[in-house]
Amino acid sequence: MGTAQSDVANARPVLEIADLSYAIGGRTLFNSLSLSLGAGESIAVTGPSGSGKSTLLSCVLGLIKPDGGAVVVTGTPVTGLRHARLARLRAQSIGMVFQFGELLPELSPLDNVYLAALLARGGRGPEVRERAQRLLDELGVPRAATSQELSGGERQRTAVARALINEPALLLADEPTGALDSETRDMTAELLFDLPRQYACGLLVVTHDPAIAARADRTLRFSAGDLESAADRGAR
Repeated sequence: MGTAQSDVANARPVLEIADLSYAIGGRTLFNSLSLSLGAGESIAVTGPSGSGKSTLLSCVLGLIKPDGGAVVVTGTPVTGLRHARLARLRAQSIGMVFQFGELLPELSPLDNVYLAALLARGGRGPEVRERAQRLLDELGVPRAATSQELSGGERQRTAVARALINEPALLLADEPTGALDSETRDMTAELLFDLPRQYACGLLVVTHDPAIAARADRTLRFSAGDLESAADRGAR
């Protein structure tokens, strides 16, 4: 096993899912599904539409209560948390990147990122804005008066900066390249899958695109309500 793979194997878990079960409309999506994700590691989950990819992320976020099993983020069980504690866990430990960025178009890229810090920790002041701008600069986002002036790839990089501003242990991404052209898709995917090693976080990506999934340390696919290994990527 290479050094990078050894580091991943020994990394502390930032996400643990055990024996997760969930059914809706008479259809079983999860049947004793289990997954463990460490700091510095990336996992891509694939499967056809309707297989449960986005539902899995909703369970991790505590937006959907599973029928059984456990979801643990940075040592804290998600299921059963009261609203205030769940909101605090999401804000402080989880960063989320959506398919379409979900930015506030009337705000600048800087203000979109800064707002996430304000909402999560009440942090404010020049040092927080400086950190937000530094993240945007590192990710190659140009300075603009409003985020609607940005290209699709620049908006996604802004969304990544927003997800990182609170230094989360866990990053989630829901089809993060699905709305991008092929060139921008590849650039955004390269950026995303470099994040775990740069920021010592865990990255869980759900995608229907096998080329994107192949960039992850591990690729899992839905099969009969569980996840099975699809591919292992060697050390870079």
